[in-house]
Amino acid sequence: MIATGLVNHLASKELRQSVEQNLQEVSVQLRDKLEADLYERYSDLKAAARMATWVAEDGQSADVTELLDELQNNFVHYAWIGLVAPDGKVMASTRGLLQGVNVAERPWFTAALEGPYLGDAHPALLLESKLGNSSSRPLRFVDVAVPVMSRDNNRVLGVLGAHLYLDWVGHVGDSLLRPLQERLGAELVVADQSGKILYGPDPVIDQQISANLLQATNYSTSGYLIRSMATDSDASNSEEYVIGFSRLRDRDEYEGFNWLVMVRKPTSEAFAPARELRNSFLIIGIVLSAVFAAFAWLAAKRVARPLLEMADEARQLDYAASDTLIRQRNDYEEVKVLSNTFRGLIKGLKDKTRELNELNASLEQRVTRRTHALADINEKLVAEISERDRMRQEREVLIRQLEEAIRTDALTGASNRRHFFELGQMAMKRAERANTVLSLITFDADYFKNINDTFGHAAGDQALIHLTRIAKRIVRDVDVIARVGGEEFAIVLERTDETGAAEVAERLRAAIADTPLEVSQDTRSRVTISAGVASTQPEGDTGADYDLDRLIARADKALYGAKTSGRNRVVSWSSLQE
Repeated sequence: MIATGLVNHLASKELRQSVEQNLQEVSVQLRDKLEADLYERYSDLKAAARMATWVAEDGQSADVTELLDELQNNFVHYAWIGLVAPDGKVMASTRGLLQGVNVAERPWFTAALEGPYLGDAHPALLLESKLGNSSSRPLRFVDVAVPVMSRDNNRVLGVLGAHLYLDWVGHVGDSLLRPLQERLGAELVVADQSGKILYGPDPVIDQQISANLLQATNYSTSGYLIRSMATDSDASNSEEYVIGFSRLRDRDEYEGFNWLVMVRKPTSEAFAPARELRNSFLIIGIVLSAVFAAFAWLAAKRVARPLLEMADEARQLDYAASDTLIRQRNDYEEVKVLSNTFRGLIKGLKDKTRELNELNASLEQRVTRRTHALADINEKLVAEISERDRMRQEREVLIRQLEEAIRTDALTGASNRRHFFELGQMAMKRAERANTVLSLITFDADYFKNINDTFGHAAGDQALIHLTRIAKRIVRDVDVIARVGGEEFAIVLERTDETGAAEVAERLRAAIADTPLEVSQDTRSRVTISAGVASTQPEGDTGADYDLDRLIARADKALYGAKTSGRNRVVSWSSLQE
């Protein structure tokens, strides 16, 4: 029965794990296909941008319109593609939509002036009115945009941008899931990084998945789990699903969406084969157990009868009488040997019993006295040891709390100013010994006083925590993040030159600008930062300048340059020297 149960457990476990891994693998395949499609669209626009360079310089918009229409024909999920001049005016577009319209205020246009840009799912009411929409839901689009550079690659001549229908996600899911549907019977659900469902069964679209599920999927880029998929509009739905999940990743060329791709199946359906296998093993185990029990009962009855008779004789013995013994038995050899052994043991036991009774009378009082004395000593030792352990634990906790308080900013959890200088000096010494470059980023919130004045100091504290959380997500684990002043922060990046540090600062600035601060449940505020970047620089014939104070002064000067040039931007110290 135990072996059957073990086999049942292992087989059921293997089946369940197979289902979970299958859903995870399908989720990863969907993720990879979405990433590949996005990269293909980026590659389309990048290639078209190179071809459009001469158009932007020579003003031949007719030819580029044919190119844009050809791109749209090759991928049916393009809703609109347009070539936009540096002033924001649409020069050419598919089917002439929005041609002549100024889109300078659109986020995809302003971002693409600086480099390749992918914009998360959003509605576009103006374009929807031009395209028409037979669905009851508003159209939603994903943006892809690249800059159009001059032939010498020194000037931005415009932006080539495209809107993709979000329904493209469903097309990818159908193309991969349909061949597997008979075997898997699973559903595709795609949510953005905040947990809002972008694609899935109609009732859950635009709903918010639970914080519990969202948090569970943040530990790795892919995996599987068993959770309820209750949403904010159906919080009482407790049905559990086996969920294979993965997240879209960034590429070197652009920052991705961090979408959550889930392939789900109700546990009642997913684990049905495992339950059937378990029931089959259970029935087989019961039948085999009954057969073996019958054989064991018959064998035990024959073996146990003479033993039970001997046990009954032993219970009726008078141990006070030295001449009473159990009888000699000859049922089978083992019982014969056992009865002879018992007879000898009983005789010896009677003799020993008499001796022990005499000895016990004299030892009982001595044992009682010693037992009480030892109990008193043991009680005192236990109390003393417990008190020492308690005092040691309290001292260790106090030391850890003091060390943490000395190193950490109490509000944001980042390193404080004192700890920053300690870590910064150590990093500077390592860089000097290894003769490597070290960079520093200083940044602070723009118009921080307005947040305090408008929403109160509690909102200001939330803003500082908000900045710290995003910065920790952007930088590496080995980088030092510290709050060095009211709303001023600093980041030390080892083995990173000024260009690399500026790229990190730019990602940080963009992430903060794109992530609104939740002041309250109904109120959000946009927070931006200005950042300054500086790196260790050569100083004549003496090598690099490994002076932390001087590096901080340069970064602060660059930060001041970012503030005076309009805020919400990154300025490098070297650019101020040109």
